[in-house]
Amino acid sequence: MRVCHFTSVHETTDDRIFLKECQSLQKAGYEVYIVGKGESKKLSGIQIVGCGEAKGRIDRFLCFSRKVYKKAKELDCDIYHFHDPELLGYGLKLKRKGKKVIFDSHEDVPAQILDKKWLPRVVRRIISVSYKKYETYVVKRLDMVIAATPFIKEQFINRTKKVDVINNYPRLDDIIFQDNSFESRKSELCYVGGIDSLRGEDVMLSAMERIPARLILAGRHNTEDLDVGVGKISYIGQVEREMVNEIYKQSVLGIVLYQPAENHFFSQPIKLFEYMAAGLPVICSDFELWRKIVEENGAGICVGANDIDAIVNAVNYLLMNRKIAQKMGRNGRKVIEKAFSWQPEGLKLCKLYKDI
Repeated sequence: MRVCHFTSVHETTDDRIFLKECQSLQKAGYEVYIVGKGESKKLSGIQIVGCGEAKGRIDRFLCFSRKVYKKAKELDCDIYHFHDPELLGYGLKLKRKGKKVIFDSHEDVPAQILDKKWLPRVVRRIISVSYKKYETYVVKRLDMVIAATPFIKEQFINRTKKVDVINNYPRLDDIIFQDNSFESRKSELCYVGGIDSLRGEDVMLSAMERIPARLILAGRHNTEDLDVGVGKISYIGQVEREMVNEIYKQSVLGIVLYQPAENHFFSQPIKLFEYMAAGLPVICSDFELWRKIVEENGAGICVGANDIDAIVNAVNYLLMNRKIAQKMGRNGRKVIEKAFSWQPEGLKLCKLYKDI
């Protein structure tokens, strides 16, 4: 059975697409291809078909996405699994050619559109409603929608033939549990992931003015360089998994201060689960879902996403109480092993493939 995952937005080595979904399918016996950005190569038994690079957002939407579709179609696979809203039309074309087609919805896109502050509020609403109508038209005709969170799954109920959730939990063989003594670690905290204002960039930088520690920022920013000043904050850009594990090993805590937004309240950012898997206590936004995951399991502290005083106090408390911090980190790892690891999600994905 030949399977093709295709994306015009994500990297072909994206954690969810390559490391989790495609490797799980490949180990289950599927012949797996990924079509997307970059060059062609073979990794871990998976054939990556590169389409070069888009020349910006407009080119990606108008031209590059079509190029990705054409390359995917040429493979003549049995099942097609795509990951971006801009590929909905191409997914429908493949369905009309008799293929089995799955849309993997990583985000609640209509809500995400409502959070685009650079668009006038009225325009946001119109675009969000229009997109949802178009999305509904397409997914009704596809074989399945896979959602990255239970909340996203709920948004597709009665809008498609079949919808199920494959949570984007960490692989326990990918995130190393770092149990070296917190007492011997430097005063460092970390944030690993996409960096922008909605993900708490401004709040983190403001809080660090009053925290006697170093913040390591790793991930993609919308500019080549992040203006963080000198000394307390180190921005190291996007890094490979080996470096991510090294960051976790030297940190005392992980921070996730997503701002209140339609697309954030019920989100499940992978970094939150990765911190816990690595044995780091978490300081995160005080969203109801995050409180259930973090505070109710004794794995960290939830604070107001814009409450600088609370953020500073929480960070300083854990820096000064390393034994408590390490206990929270160990609690987090236990919870991940019990309820939030990728293995059962991978098995579920393979079963869904068999069913369609």
